[in-house]
Amino acid sequence: MKIRLFCCLLFSIMISSSPLFAIADIPELNTDEIDIIFFNVPHGEASLLTNHQGQHILVNTASKRSQKTLYQQLSKLHVDKIETIVITNQSEEYTGNLLYFLEHYQVERLIIPSNMNVEFLEDVDVETWKLNEEFVLWEDVNIRSLDETKDGDISFLMRYGKESILFLNDKETTIEQKLIQQTVDVDILKVAAFGSGHSPSQNFLEHIDPYMSIIFPSQTHKINESLIERLNATWIDVYFLKQSGTVFVRLNKDDYEILTENSSVSLKHS
Repeated sequence: MKIRLFCCLLFSIMISSSPLFAIADIPELNTDEIDIIFFNVPHGEASLLTNHQGQHILVNTASKRSQKTLYQQLSKLHVDKIETIVITNQSEEYTGNLLYFLEHYQVERLIIPSNMNVEFLEDVDVETWKLNEEFVLWEDVNIRSLDETKDGDISFLMRYGKESILFLNDKETTIEQKLIQQTVDVDILKVAAFGSGHSPSQNFLEHIDPYMSIIFPSQTHKINESLIERLNATWIDVYFLKQSGTVFVRLNKDDYEILTENSSVSLKHS
């Protein structure tokens, strides 16, 4: 198991357990830092990456019923332009606000599953996921497709220096042997299907050895309690966004800081 050192930071951010949150003083990003924000919304999945230049990348757009909440959170973060949108799943919980963002946020680039219909797009550079193909988002920030289900659901790995985040989007364990061959240590795991599936298995968790896991809110998926027990038993911090509120993670190339309602800690790796 990885060793973690916890250091109190000299700043804090307040995030309500409700979908809306109040932002205190967030230090500006240094040139070697990026933020990833896992949004607490009523239903669906949406994450935002931000760099020191004020550029933004949105990973999935949540359900349409989450549009107001997502807009309010982005407004509080002063986000009025999103350069890139990444889609990993064609279901409404992931794409419900895609058209809204394309119309209102000056999107320049869209990365989508290969079988997704994008005929209505004219002014956006559209790219499709290809297995094991790497996309460069920013300097030293890359994403790589690890697997695609028959329905076009994409599991991918994001890397920034030594830090890595696995966005798992297949809830069944059959994918894991394939992923084991492509991944070693993972710092953050985004759990597939709102925690309703069977993956990650104990064997897979021991292989990737994440510090923390993220579970997005859903009004239609039932949490698999045995999965949660497995995560907790492996000493992985589990963040149910519905309970913890929106979670901010600030990364540099060697470590990261987790900012939530109840804690503001720096996790340094060894």
